[in-house]
Amino acid sequence: MPRHLLTDFELMILLAILRIGDDAYGVQIAREIESTGGRRVLLGAAYAALDRLERTGLVASTIGRPSPERGGRAKR
Repeated sequence: MPRHLLTDFELMILLAILRIGDDAYGVQIAREIESTGGRRVLLGAAYAALDRLERTGLVASTIGRPSPERGGRAKR
């Protein structure tokens, strides 16, 4: 079975999810990394890393219900 090594950024994503909890979503994760890691996070990079982590089975996502605060968009 091939071994997949995680990048530093993917590890930061996983740690942010652990700190936030099961209801973590992309924007929260990025803000957590910015506040604790002192590093700017582009949302596109966060979502790309989350997609990679989901493909390897380390995280799972669901689509939430649309909310008025988000202009009718759902959270993933």
